[in-house]
Amino acid sequence: MDYFTALTAFVEAAEGNNFSRAAERLGIKASTVSRYVKDLEQDLGIALFNRSTRTLHLTEGGQTFLLHARRVLDELEQAKAATSALNQQPRGVLKLNLPPAFARHHILPVLKTFLARYPQIKVELMLEEAQVNLIHSGVDLAIRIGALADSTLKARKICEGKYLLVVSPAFCAQHPAPSIPAELARLPAVLSKHNFAFASCDEAVPLVHNDCVRINDLDAQLIAVRQGLGFALLPDWLVATSIETGALQVWLPQWDILGAEQEFSVWFVYPPKRIVSSKVRCFIDFIVEQLGETPHWKR
Repeated sequence: MDYFTALTAFVEAAEGNNFSRAAERLGIKASTVSRYVKDLEQDLGIALFNRSTRTLHLTEGGQTFLLHARRVLDELEQAKAATSALNQQPRGVLKLNLPPAFARHHILPVLKTFLARYPQIKVELMLEEAQVNLIHSGVDLAIRIGALADSTLKARKICEGKYLLVVSPAFCAQHPAPSIPAELARLPAVLSKHNFAFASCDEAVPLVHNDCVRINDLDAQLIAVRQGLGFALLPDWLVATSIETGALQVWLPQWDILGAEQEFSVWFVYPPKRIVSSKVRCFIDFIVEQLGETPHWKR
């Protein structure tokens, strides 16, 4: 039984004291209204109407049930109105799940502007590398970096991404630049636990290194390479500004760097819903506006 439809039929019948009038108002058959009322009576275990040939009269139980049924239907209408309002004027809590380094470099610097533009939105940030279950965690929107696993989630690509081999000017002064990836084996490195390889045309060469500082945090790797502790393989969205300012230099630009991911793109990911809420939609549009259709590190 569709309980809300049955409640609507009952309330209409009670207010008109007649199944036919209720059916006319609802655009259904009188027999359908009668069936809904009988289903309710069976579910409740009590008669809701005293029936006569031409009219209906509420029983004591029917009067009690009508009071609460009206309240339920009124609450439903208010809920629908409030929910619709969310899509008309962005508001409410926007829960975001973001990779920490990307959030620090590209989301937090523009967050104040976003909140000033949409003062009725409150933002809750979850900064972590782990890809949490968005639905179970109640997350409205996430940013994912790398290849996306097959799922029912919706996704929108922000941009393609790639790794760059970077070093500090001080490191360059101490070590001559390599001409091929194999020459990196003699140099100190700052790396994560990923296995990297270099690709050029049909050739793929695995990265070989001996002296290595292992760091599992991208921002910490960035600090370490800028201090000259070694070369590093870092995403373009992280090192672009340092390259522009001269704080880092790129080695072996003619080689593509393959990381743990087969595809290294940046994505918006959100739960599958027929209608995307306005708070999610406006945040996506705002970040795209701030980064540009082609982010500055890709130009």
